[in-house]
Formats: sequence, C-alpha cells, structure tokens
Amino acid sequence: MHLSKIRTALLGLSLVASLYAGEVPADVRTTSPDGAFQVSVARVGDTNTTRLEIKDKEGNLLFTSPPQIDGTDILHFYPDHLRWNSDSKILAIAAGFPKLFQTYLFAWDGRKFQSIAMPKIASGEDNPWIYPVEWKGNHTLHLTISGPHAGKAHDRGYNGTAVVQVDLETKTSQKISEKVTHDGPTQ
Repeated sequence: MHLSKIRTALLGLSLVASLYAGEVPADVRTTSPDGAFQVSVARVGDTNTTRLEIKDKEGNLLFTSPPQIDGTDILHFYPDHLRWNSDSKILAIAAGFPKLFQTYLFAWDGRKFQSIAMPKIASGEDNPWIYPVEWKGNHTLHLTISGPHAGKAHDRGYNGTAVVQVDLETKTSQKISEKVTHDGPTQ
C-alpha cells in the first residue's frame, strides 16, 4: 500500500473516530475575525445530525442551515474545517456525512447570511472529502481533496487541491484551478 493511501486512510479514521467518540463538542462556537458574528454547530434534537447557526453579537439569528444544501443531505457540519475570510464576510465550512463531505460557502449581504453555490470540485471521483484550508487575497479559497472514502479505495486513491474565488457582489463562485492525483493503477 502506498504511503499516501495509508496517510489518507489514517486521516479518515481519525476524523470519523473523533466525531463518533464525541471529541468534537456538541455545541462549538467560532467568532468571525472582526468579532461581529458567532458560528454555532449544534445537535438537532436527539438525532446525530447537526446544524449551522450564525448569530450577530447580540445573539440574533442571521442564518440557520436547512437539512439539504444544493440538493445534498447535510448530516454534520465539521467545525474543525470552518474558515472565515479575513474580512468576516464569507464563511467556508465542510459538511455532509462521513463518506462524503464538501465545502459550503455562506456570505454576508449586509442583513443576513446566504448560501453561495460552489463550483463542481472532484466531479467524477468516488466519495471525496473536500474541505477548506485557507483564504487568501481577493476572496480566494484554497481547498484540499482526498478520497475515495467509505471503503471504495481498493488499490487506488486520490488527493488534490482546488482554488475557488468568490464574487461577493453577485454571490457567485468560480473554480480557478483544480489538480487531482491518483495513486496506484488507473482503471
């Protein structure tokens, strides 16, 4: 087994184990860089599902996530992959379920936060994990890609990166670059 496959498998196992072991608190809060917004990832009732809430300094709810975004069921938000843009106007966070998680974007419009559709990343790949790494200038988000997850690796896996730029005025995003490298033999 290649070292990168082992590394990917260990990363996946540690994330899933920490989620199921309860190491990530049921209610995690993260404040935006300017201190204006507070993010909360909280359990939904007695379920294993979490929701994302964004509040202002006074505790007024500005956004609460629906159970589906862009047609994808969201069971969990992963606060360890939450990244605020330096101007506190865009939030990127990984969400989904252990077999598949993607990055979702939420932008401040002056009154509330709204979801911004992400461009297709790692399309055609089985069970990818796509999570935000860091924001750079001009509302540019760097992402990491790995997979496949959920026991589909067999004798090959993949890793990669992508860069997405967000246009706050139009509330859109576009893919600037993407590179995916496969391990092992191709099919």
